[in-house]
Amino acid sequence: MFVASDDKHMAKSKAVSDRPAKIRCKEWLESLGFTEVKPAKNQSCDLIARKSNRIYHVEIKYSSKEEGNFFGTVMLTEMFKAISNKENYLFLVCRGKGDDINDWSFRLFSVEDFFKCCTLTTPIFLYHLDISGQFDLSAPNFTENTTPASEELVKQMWEDFQKWKSKSYLSERGR
Repeated sequence: MFVASDDKHMAKSKAVSDRPAKIRCKEWLESLGFTEVKPAKNQSCDLIARKSNRIYHVEIKYSSKEEGNFFGTVMLTEMFKAISNKENYLFLVCRGKGDDINDWSFRLFSVEDFFKCCTLTTPIFLYHLDISGQFDLSAPNFTENTTPASEELVKQMWEDFQKWKSKSYLSERGR
């Protein structure tokens, strides 16, 4: 259940902070038995957490919208980290506002399941999730013109990116 906010008393701002989402996601993961949940630094994910003697990398995809389908981006670095660490990488989709965790909804995805919701339209992957019920998220039906995400595509893009990055670095240094 979501609670509408009083917009008259809130500053108008286009920037959306994901800090509240990280706090609520930490709480939610702990309620599922994850421990040592902490912010990830330089890890191509948002949180690091432990469960059953395994360390997980958790990428949060957050929406402050109160209803409707999800749509957002996933960076190539996140996708490459995910496929390189499939058994220990999770995508956590959440929606909500405020401090009460009961006003939030969460859904944890394996890499394989999250890939079913992703397409490539630019060098950044887009994810689409349809809502069919009480936060029952599923992959939408994509058109024939859509390029679905795949491990092979991410690996090829990563290779190409590494070549481009290397050439760019060398040209900047005057070589």
